[in-house]
Amino acid sequence: MTSNNNNNAVVINTPPPNSGTPRLRRTQSVTPVRLFPRASTSGQRRYNSNNENSFIRNATNNIRPRRLNFNNNGPGPSSPGRKPKAVNVSKYEKMLKNLENKNKNKNKNKNNKPNNENKNVVAWLNKGMGEAKKINIPKDKRVFLLTDMTNNGKIKHVWDRRFLNGMIESDETLIVSRRREVRENNDQSFTSPLTRKKFSKNDIKAYPPTNATKRIIKQIMNGRALESKVNKFMKIKNRDYLARSNILETIKRGIRKGDITTEKQIKELALIYEVTGRELLISGHKKDGDYYTAYVKGKFEPHHMKFMKDTPYIAAKLYDTTRAHGSREAPLPARAIVPLYKLPEEVTKYLSGFDKYASGESPVAYNINLFIIHVLRQIVRDGHVLHMRSHILGEIRDLKNARLRNQLSKYYNLHETVKNAAS
Repeated sequence: MTSNNNNNAVVINTPPPNSGTPRLRRTQSVTPVRLFPRASTSGQRRYNSNNENSFIRNATNNIRPRRLNFNNNGPGPSSPGRKPKAVNVSKYEKMLKNLENKNKNKNKNKNNKPNNENKNVVAWLNKGMGEAKKINIPKDKRVFLLTDMTNNGKIKHVWDRRFLNGMIESDETLIVSRRREVRENNDQSFTSPLTRKKFSKNDIKAYPPTNATKRIIKQIMNGRALESKVNKFMKIKNRDYLARSNILETIKRGIRKGDITTEKQIKELALIYEVTGRELLISGHKKDGDYYTAYVKGKFEPHHMKFMKDTPYIAAKLYDTTRAHGSREAPLPARAIVPLYKLPEEVTKYLSGFDKYASGESPVAYNINLFIIHVLRQIVRDGHVLHMRSHILGEIRDLKNARLRNQLSKYYNLHETVKNAAS
């Protein structure tokens, strides 16, 4: 029988060395000692506390200490460590790649970002209005004038604010009629020494421009594009040569102020001028001033614009005070007519119904045409027309066209409607 030389076997009750007693070897595990009796399978379990304590005490005394000897070299090795958590390699590779791209873009923007503002500047002017370099003007003193920008919005000149402040102060403290005058921020009372253009205090902006200033510049550029279209849409009449500059400049000034912001508004102002003529700027009305001011304030509603667009002949005969209206009566001044923008929609619709009778293309006789305009003018007249009612109704009854008679006979009721709306 081959001997078992397994030194790693469990040795129990091994005698001390040099005792002459042969060592006992086992290759099987020792049956463990049961500390408590097996549970009874029949009947109810009953315990006696004294017997139980005695049993446990005897069982403990009978346990022999056991020693585990691995390779006869004392205690065995410690348990292996916990298996490390698997590393998500793709996750960290992605993080590293994103970090590299971020640094790459940062360096690219830092080194290659164009400085358009400085590129366009051709002159840096110090506090003595002498030509200098950029570094000679403190950052918090660099300013430019909105009025000095080029037509495409480029900034050519950068000033030292101290020079402009001194120029404004000296101009404001000049003695004018024995008094000192301080101008408002938006008064264009100062002149640029370089471009000779007028500017206000609000036109002085920090350089480089902030986001708010860039929005203003964009608005200015849009306004300049609109200004070029004013001459295109505003067809000034030959007899209004004296008002030509006033009308065009008024609209362009409104564009620069921000009152006129779209091409549609310029076209509507051109329509108002085509119908009313000089009434566009005449401030003879009792309220709201001229038609341009009324338009800017939003007094003209869609039905007013439709009335002038669809029936310009009728509208012009009623509201262009420069036109001759025959021998029946002299043109009424602006103060004697209810402003067009106060006409209710019911009235503009009624007046438009006479275009086929009163327009220049109508086959109606010339005298009938003049009579129609004469009756319609009673509707928009600013005042009482009751004293003329019986006379006008008598002339209406002489008309042969029954439909035209019925329409014109309503004029007095429409006059009352207009009077109430204008009050």
